[in-house]
Amino acid sequence: MLRKRNVLKFVKDSSILRPGYYIAIDPRTKLVILGIRGTHTVYDLVTDLIALSDKKVSPKGFSTHFGTYEAARWYLRHELGLIRKCLEKHKDYKLRLVGHSLGGASAALLAIMLRKKSKEELGFSPDIISAVGYGTPPCVSREIAQSCASYVSTVVLQDDIIPRLSAASLARLRAEILKTDWVSVLEKEDWKHIVDIVTNAKLVVSSIQDVARKLADYAKIVTISTSSDAIKDRDHLPRSSEVLSPDGKEDVFVPDDLFLPGTLYYLKRDIEEINGVEDESYTLWRGDAGENFQRILLSGNLISDHKCESIYYALRDVLKTLPPQESG
Repeated sequence: MLRKRNVLKFVKDSSILRPGYYIAIDPRTKLVILGIRGTHTVYDLVTDLIALSDKKVSPKGFSTHFGTYEAARWYLRHELGLIRKCLEKHKDYKLRLVGHSLGGASAALLAIMLRKKSKEELGFSPDIISAVGYGTPPCVSREIAQSCASYVSTVVLQDDIIPRLSAASLARLRAEILKTDWVSVLEKEDWKHIVDIVTNAKLVVSSIQDVARKLADYAKIVTISTSSDAIKDRDHLPRSSEVLSPDGKEDVFVPDDLFLPGTLYYLKRDIEEINGVEDESYTLWRGDAGENFQRILLSGNLISDHKCESIYYALRDVLKTLPPQESG
């Protein structure tokens, strides 16, 4: 919804620790906007994977999780000058940082960094800065998450995996998978449902070799007929000790939790049957991510709910339920 002439800078290609982005002005809402793209290229994936082994939050309350901290620092160093010039030219405008996925975390962290600077350092008031992230990964300590609630918003669609994805939640998922009696699950549940879950789970935990190996074995089990004795033969499944670690010792370490920044806006999917046809609608809930986003939900929608078009569709549906704005 921006005219081409209002886009002052557009960097399509990403590089390591710097996702694609644009800087623009929006005369309708009187905003200077820095928009940061989410994971889209191989370079972005490198950014995502940096510091996955980092299990601690820095003294400042930021995490290097997904490399978003370094990405935010890059924008701070290289684009603050252009942003300052835009705000000097448009005196009554505010600064809005926006992003999806990886870009949402970078936008939130950058807003937090800028808010801590003085008016003299920035060249404009820090009070005019706000950030909105869509499908943002957890990237700050609990204290920082709460302290930025007045100027950072995080929008999450239903089962989106990314806002729940951290080293700690992966460790919990790993433990959950190992404790699950998959033989009983496979005997009771419908096959398509199981295939969807296993397929998504393999994508989520592919970086954890032992869990991925076990899920691969489950995927093979799913393809076997329900009448096969192999499903009921527990000896065909890898033993927990074998899966947990090569030397047979269990790894019980759980990393520090990370949290979603700011105020949470949760897009909840509602499905009802109307004249024999399923109708999908959405409602918007406001609240605190808290403990509800510390666990990964293995569902058939955990990846599709992260897509930009899915979030866009859900937000459009929510807008249909809002009362009309009064003119003037």
